[in-house]
Amino acid sequence: MPGSTRTPTLADVAAAAGVSLSTASLAFSGNKPVSASTRERVLAAAGSLGYTGPNPLARNLRQGRSGVVGIAVGPLSTAFRDPAALPMLDAVSEVLEAAGMGLLLMGDSVEHARLPLDAVIYQICGQETWAAYDDLVARDVPLVVVEGPAWPGATFIDIDHRAGAAAVAHHLHDLGHRRVATLTLQESHPQREREAGLREVFPDAVTIGRCVSDLAATQEMVSAFLDGEPDVTAVVCQSDVQAAGVVLEARRRGIDVPGGLSVAGFDGIDTPWLDLDLTTVVQPFAEKGRATARAALARTNDEPADDVVLPVELRLGASTGPTVSR
Repeated sequence: MPGSTRTPTLADVAAAAGVSLSTASLAFSGNKPVSASTRERVLAAAGSLGYTGPNPLARNLRQGRSGVVGIAVGPLSTAFRDPAALPMLDAVSEVLEAAGMGLLLMGDSVEHARLPLDAVIYQICGQETWAAYDDLVARDVPLVVVEGPAWPGATFIDIDHRAGAAAVAHHLHDLGHRRVATLTLQESHPQREREAGLREVFPDAVTIGRCVSDLAATQEMVSAFLDGEPDVTAVVCQSDVQAAGVVLEARRRGIDVPGGLSVAGFDGIDTPWLDLDLTTVVQPFAEKGRATARAALARTNDEPADDVVLPVELRLGASTGPTVSR
């Protein structure tokens, strides 16, 4: 269609190649055998007309699919600041992209969940309920939950929080610590499991409080705790960001870490700005993301997707040492 400003269509290609519309469609899709000569003729006609191929979104919508998986990450500003969330999101997007799927980052809005999505991933929002859940179930949208509540009908992807926290506790116990405090995350499945693991070894651990993974918030809470000159020799945190905040506050007060106070975290994120390697529980961010994406793809294709619980590993750093009197 030289000189025309109209976008060429598949019907134009079929007419130029002298084949039916269905044959032209099959030549592009590859879903059924089309002779090599016919396919070459169709592609040559498409090239001469400037036609690049069927619109994948339109094709998916005709099949009742959008080609998009949504992932609810809570407040978007928080998600982008969380160093434990980003590598997992990278792995999810990598797997979905390889499968030709798009990824839509969503907040907690119910309206977002009502978009035409092939599946929804609920990722570490720290909530026990989600208003969109009932709507998703009603529309039969596959749901994959990451480290969250084990909702009926959803595939559950998790890590062994309890074993990791217990490993940290045993490490401190072996170093002679008996008077231990803990800083926890906000009420959630990971928070409960990590606290349960710690209390397998230290049932009487002092609770400093619940706090988001934020340096400033952590330092403020820990400052109030240390003002009381507590009789503890170690602080176990439920995230590495929290642990870094405890280290910074201890140093501000002239308390040596680990000489005067041992500090342990959870996650295994990089903290090069801290100039101190944290003792922490390393979780497999990339594998968790890949498992999540694979489950979403399987559910989208009406294939089985079993729940997954991934192992974690204790990594010893320079933030914990033998107990000392304070």
